[in-house]
Amino acid sequence: MDSSMLRPGAGRAGADRRAPHRLAAMLALLAVTTLAAGCGALSPTAALQQKLLTTANLPSGWTEVPTSDITTRLEAGSCLSGLEARPKDVTIATAGFVAGTAIPTLGEALAEGTGAPRMWRRLNEALAHCRTATLVIAGKKVQSTIRRLPFTGVGRSSSAYAWAFTLSGVPIGFDIVLFHVGSDAAYLVYADLGSPSPRTVRAFADAAAAKAAGKTARVPDGLSVVWAPVKTIETTRGMVAYRSIGKGPALIMITGYAGTMEGWDRRLVDTLALHHRVVIFDNGGIGSTSALPEPLTIDAMADQTSALIAALGLRHVDVLGWSMGGMIAQALAVRHPGQVRRLVLCATFPGDGQAVRPTEAAINALKSGDSKKVMADLFPRNQLAAQNAYLAALSSYPASSPAPSNVVTAQGQAVDAWWAGKDPAGKAAATIHVPTLVADGTEDRLDPLQNSYALARFIPGAELRLYPDAGHAFLFQDEASFAQTVDAFLN
Repeated sequence: MDSSMLRPGAGRAGADRRAPHRLAAMLALLAVTTLAAGCGALSPTAALQQKLLTTANLPSGWTEVPTSDITTRLEAGSCLSGLEARPKDVTIATAGFVAGTAIPTLGEALAEGTGAPRMWRRLNEALAHCRTATLVIAGKKVQSTIRRLPFTGVGRSSSAYAWAFTLSGVPIGFDIVLFHVGSDAAYLVYADLGSPSPRTVRAFADAAAAKAAGKTARVPDGLSVVWAPVKTIETTRGMVAYRSIGKGPALIMITGYAGTMEGWDRRLVDTLALHHRVVIFDNGGIGSTSALPEPLTIDAMADQTSALIAALGLRHVDVLGWSMGGMIAQALAVRHPGQVRRLVLCATFPGDGQAVRPTEAAINALKSGDSKKVMADLFPRNQLAAQNAYLAALSSYPASSPAPSNVVTAQGQAVDAWWAGKDPAGKAAATIHVPTLVADGTEDRLDPLQNSYALARFIPGAELRLYPDAGHAFLFQDEASFAQTVDAFLN
């Protein structure tokens, strides 16, 4: 799967896919601008502004966004639209941030003055009685539900509320945390796909309270794979670039054809990292990973993966491979069996020469650079919301370069050899004796369903799990369910 085609600014695909991200990006400071609107015009002072979070306090990949760019408001008659105007003796400062190019987003407001506590108290009382609210985002009305969260202990006192709605078919949630620090009143808003992680929101809120109190404030990078720094390590097969997140048994995730490590849906990786140390990396010749000698083979990429595992000091690891990455995972288990504990093979092919190849139309769509055609290869036509959510998840990564064209060509030739049964490890996959899970979507256009059945028969004792109405990107279409499946299998 050519994930580079889906990255922001990647040629025609970048131009075609901006619409869902443009809507998602409007969530930046959504609640700050909406709720502060009832407080009248803002008049921040330099001293108050210095108490707000800055990019220096946030993980890598976050950038500041101007609050004046947000075009979001509450519909007239909303339960919050009647808040009193800002008292003259209250000063409010705001700041807004976005991760990657669209989402997650972060907003913060800080108020000082004798009327600030009363203003915040009335805001809290209004939120406590709200159950629904209509938001107008760039002229589009969306209905949001509101519920109180059991979120306390931020600053001197705090309360929190969760808002949830759907935008372009994508579930969006943002948590509002109101708190006091000294004589100042503040709130923090964190928006994300689905429901924001309580652990993540807590980390940002604690950092905001610490900064407002004049203490050291830093949100750790380890809350999401998109904020984990790209590291490089020297291996016996050259330099390899990787990201690592989480603690526990090691899980190596191998991406597919023309993909970069920024092609992994962060929601899936972050969920798996709750119970595993997850490592994602760039295959040979991509990013800062050393190129491999030509002609490139699946076996050579497996050997480089093995070298990465050894260089990281890992021994008996679990391995998840997607598409071409599933071929590499099989070759790894054949050539380096002592390193592999369990295998998860996603939307991939047998290498015994009996693989059913995708149609030329599907292959050409993948190579076209047209995001609509690529998305049609990855998701069924009726799964537009899943497409948009996946694209939004990819937009959270910092910008990265696509795979070089010569590497993509070489990978294609390596895949052809695997399909044809010319790769030694591909023909030997029947010798794999570690527990193996084979999974795919029933509507996979890039990997005909016959291959999953054949692969599950080819590898002794392999389990087969098929996902109805899902395609080549089935593992991202419902990443929460698939993560549970993977966790259960690996445990």
